[in-house]
Amino acid sequence: MKLLAKYNRVTIPITIATLLISSIAFYFILHYVLVHQLDKDLLIEKQEILHHISETGTLPEVSNYKDQQINFTLSKGQVLKNKFSTQNEYDKSEDEEETFRRLDFPVTVKGNTYIATVRKSQQETEDIVRLILMITFSVIAFLLLIIFIANRLLLGKLWQPFNNTIEQLKQFNLLGKNEIELHKTNVDEFTDLNSAAFLMTQKVNADYELLKSFTENASHEIQTPLAIIKTKLELLSQSENLSEPQINAIQSLNAATTRLSKLNQSLLLLTKIENRQFVTTEQVNISAILLSYLDNFEELAETKNISIKKNIGKDLLVEMNESLAEILISNLIINAIKHNHKEGSIEIGIEGNALSISNTGNVPTNGTSEYFERFKKDSASNDSLGLGLSIVKKICETYGFLVSYKYESERHIVSVQFTG
Repeated sequence: MKLLAKYNRVTIPITIATLLISSIAFYFILHYVLVHQLDKDLLIEKQEILHHISETGTLPEVSNYKDQQINFTLSKGQVLKNKFSTQNEYDKSEDEEETFRRLDFPVTVKGNTYIATVRKSQQETEDIVRLILMITFSVIAFLLLIIFIANRLLLGKLWQPFNNTIEQLKQFNLLGKNEIELHKTNVDEFTDLNSAAFLMTQKVNADYELLKSFTENASHEIQTPLAIIKTKLELLSQSENLSEPQINAIQSLNAATTRLSKLNQSLLLLTKIENRQFVTTEQVNISAILLSYLDNFEELAETKNISIKKNIGKDLLVEMNESLAEILISNLIINAIKHNHKEGSIEIGIEGNALSISNTGNVPTNGTSEYFERFKKDSASNDSLGLGLSIVKKICETYGFLVSYKYESERHIVSVQFTG
């Protein structure tokens, strides 16, 4: 969920709740004030009635107007003080109930006590309250609309520098050799974020260059003494009067040196793939590369009497680095030959955008997915480095290809689903 949406989900309900509570409170306060004003008007009418009685010694005339009624009822012994009340009365002419505010109080005329009743219509007060409430709710609705628009436009614009920084970091590429372009902003927090992002990318670039230089130099420095050792061993093997144990020792050292050299080259290749140093891409023909490497490894397969069945249809064209495509295909073929039985078989097929290579072989001692990890191999595979499928996996991850490995029907099946 975006921060702006989360902010709206918090602020808008709080704003609505606050405005509604305030409106309800405003309604009761307003209603109380208007009714209190109406009571004051009734008290004024009372004072006028009392003044009339004191001046004339008689009751004023009974009145029965729409908005106000005054009448007198002979008291039957009850003693009353000022009594305010609200009453509803059905109005036949308007076909609706009408609300009145009423004041009852005692008056004495010529020794007789009367209950004076003064009523004023409360309908006008109710109408005013309704009108004010309608205006209030309209203002609330308009205010909420303004808040929503402001959040969408103003806050969206306010967060633009942050969004730009995130976009720049997403597009940041170690191989691009270009610095990220961050928008200037007068918001301190975004300025701090931009500074931190810039320093981070600078450090990442520097660390990447150091790592790249180290791996290349280390690989070169290791290869040089290995080549010297291998040369010396070959010269030593040509010496006369060597005993059989000495010859065996030289052969073991030579095999170990060769293995170490291959290991160094494989690890360097993995590092280069992870660092995305194979930048150039082109449209390569997987089918053609596959046929070419099958011819190259035909003799290796014949040493184990392995039969190869090919089902390669139309050309499979994929956008990737050609060197990595060749490494991918060669590793898959070598893996199928190396981990096969004598007089075993290999089946290779291309269907759509998928390449599948299956071979006979021993039952896996581990879960098939584990063989994509570095140095993971069967204990019987002493001559294997355990890096072939790791390199295949890393190449596929680089280009978003899907690679899978399963064992079924006594066959090892490795499939690669290309994306283009």
